[in-house]
Order: sequence, then C-alpha cells, then structure tokens
Amino acid sequence: MLLNDLNRIGIDAPIRDRAIESLGPDLLDPDADLDDAVGRLRARGALPIADALLDQRALAGIGNVYKSESLFVAGVSPFASVASLSDETLRAIVETARMQLKANTRDPLEAPVAAWRGMRRTTRSDRPEGRLWVYGRAGAPCRRCGTSIVIAKQGEARLTYYCPKCQPVAPPD
Repeated sequence: MLLNDLNRIGIDAPIRDRAIESLGPDLLDPDADLDDAVGRLRARGALPIADALLDQRALAGIGNVYKSESLFVAGVSPFASVASLSDETLRAIVETARMQLKANTRDPLEAPVAAWRGMRRTTRSDRPEGRLWVYGRAGAPCRRCGTSIVIAKQGEARLTYYCPKCQPVAPPD
C-alpha cells in the first residue's frame, strides 16, 4: 500500500511506520538495494521461489503477473526452493522483475501505471495477444519452445503460469 493510501484510511503513524519498515526493497525505487532483496529471499530457505517473490517483506512490488513472467524469463521453475537457487540466479530473477516493473510504469503526468492485464507487457510486443510470456496463457503454446503453458495453484490462493520445458523442475505432488 502506498503511504497516501495508509494516511487516507486513517492508519496511525506508528502502525503505518512499522508496516512500511517491514517491507523489503521497492524494486521501482532507483536506489533499491538489490543485494538486500537477494538476502531477504535467501532467508526464505525451503519456500518455493514463486511464493517467496510474493512476500512483500522480501522485496516489494512483485505481484502474481510479474512473479510468473520474471521466473519464465529467468528460466527458473516456480516450484524450486529458494535454498536450491544460487545467489546469482536470485539476483537475475530480481533484476528481471525490476526491469519488467519499470517497463510497465509510466510518468504519472503522462499516463497511469499500466495496472490491468491488457496493458502489461513483458515480451516487447505491442499486440494485445502477444504482450505476456506465460501469464494468463494456460494451454497456449510457449512463445519460446511451443510446449503448452501450464497453470498450477501455488500458495494459499495464487495461480502460477509456467512452461514445463523452459522452466524444468516437476511441481510437487
């Protein structure tokens, strides 16, 4: 939640400040400490990387769309535990997510943040049907290898989209 949103709904300053302090680095902040983000992810150990990316205490800003998209671009299975990934791989995921988030943010004086699926894009395509690699594309062919994109429930209520060939590691039973 943005600071203005917290103020608007009447969250007291001490509560608000504690909530903000618990957030991980904001990937849209030009001064974000990406090493801190990697360290915070690393602390999630056995947690699947897809679930760890949604933990705003690890790093702030990644939602369900960019979770699936950044893991696809990095070639990492959403089911891989954080502990099984190298720091270099975690850094690549964080940098990919940051790049995707920045590419989908506009100057607020020109246009709002692209906040709905029809406007988000991670593939550099302007065609509405070609804007995302995997998100929302269950059953469609992978844009890289042609394998059908798979959807799986992960965590408490989130869906994850991935290519089982480009992101190899079988999901847990």
